[in-house]
Amino acid sequence: MSLYVIVAGILLLVSFAGLIGYCMKGGNLLVGFVFMALIWCLVGRVPYRTVIDTVFQSSVESYGPTIAIIVFGSWFGRVIVDTGIAGFIIKKTVEMAGDKPLVTTILVSLVCTLIFTSAFGVGSVMAIGMIVLPILFSLGVEKRVAVGAYMMSVAGGMYLNLGYVNQLLALFPNMTYDNTYLRFAVIATIIHVIVMLIFIIYHFRKSGQGKARAWAVMNSGSVQQIPAVAAIVPFLPILMVAIFKWKPVPAFLIGIFFGLLLTRNMTSYKLAIEKVQKTLYDGIADVGLLIGMLYGVNIFSTAAKQVAPILSELLGGVIPQSAIIILIAFIICAPLGLFRGPLMVFGSGAATLAILQATGFFPESFLFILFLVPPVAIVANSCPTQSWSMWGISYAKLEPKTYIRTNFPWSWLIFAANLLAGYMIIAR
Repeated sequence: MSLYVIVAGILLLVSFAGLIGYCMKGGNLLVGFVFMALIWCLVGRVPYRTVIDTVFQSSVESYGPTIAIIVFGSWFGRVIVDTGIAGFIIKKTVEMAGDKPLVTTILVSLVCTLIFTSAFGVGSVMAIGMIVLPILFSLGVEKRVAVGAYMMSVAGGMYLNLGYVNQLLALFPNMTYDNTYLRFAVIATIIHVIVMLIFIIYHFRKSGQGKARAWAVMNSGSVQQIPAVAAIVPFLPILMVAIFKWKPVPAFLIGIFFGLLLTRNMTSYKLAIEKVQKTLYDGIADVGLLIGMLYGVNIFSTAAKQVAPILSELLGGVIPQSAIIILIAFIICAPLGLFRGPLMVFGSGAATLAILQATGFFPESFLFILFLVPPVAIVANSCPTQSWSMWGISYAKLEPKTYIRTNFPWSWLIFAANLLAGYMIIAR
């Protein structure tokens, strides 16, 4: 091993530690990733033209298909919210549950999980949350439990969500949203939902929550009247992809079309155009910052590939070659997924992925599972740095540490179970 490799490798690892600290302190991720890409290219002596043409140009161009899916997914989410479909489904669920707060909480959480198998974007989460959380609060559910259950229901839909999964697929070009992945996603969703239900029942039994009456909730606000058939709209995209093998964009478009049609927003040309423009504009605004961050991740990931030989030579004899050992290490180190830590690929975990890829020890399917699960099971479930979690904590006036203490033990359980499931189904 040459002196250059040793010095350069140490500098790369030191800068990686700096990225972890930066992310965990809440630094701007786009700025952090672009800066890190420059540092790694300088340390790795990457040729100038490669930096310009590949790291900063081709990496962004290649992300175009993923950005399209994210935009159309967020647009679809806005259609579900703004046409009243989400509110209609949730409030009809409350009516069906009757005068039983525990049953109402469980059914609302299950319905939200189903909605978020297709709905995407922080705006959709916030808008639906402004329907769900007041209902749960009015039922007498403790605020930390209401917020925790809602965030768990949002996360539960993400394994099947085309918008989320395609963010990961862009980092793993040989992985696809196919029948094998769908089998894992369904099992992961079931595991997630089971733990969510135990979470709800445990807290109800522990503190005797649910003093209000469900009928009082239904009298507290009006629900937009739409045809009952519109309730199928949130599930159209996933059905078109799973059953008819459609691509995500046309699947979202068919959902958008029927969402507007079945809610009578296409009764006139003017109304249809206004609704299309507003939902598209709001949908893009919802994911604008996310798209910027994802561009940063891809720029950094491309830079990391350029310095992979250095990391591989330096760490090849240090990192265990056993997938089982790495899997166990991830489970034990689950808290490192919080605060954009080294297990969170949309944070400093982008560098962790680059290091593991550089060793060449592990198949792409294994790394895909390792980095697919933490953003759902850990971050979306219990991390206050997640944008919609920050909103929920603020809305309910909770302390971040209260939210973490309430949700994280359950998140850890989901994380371990779904990592193992993913390994058995996809990566073994």
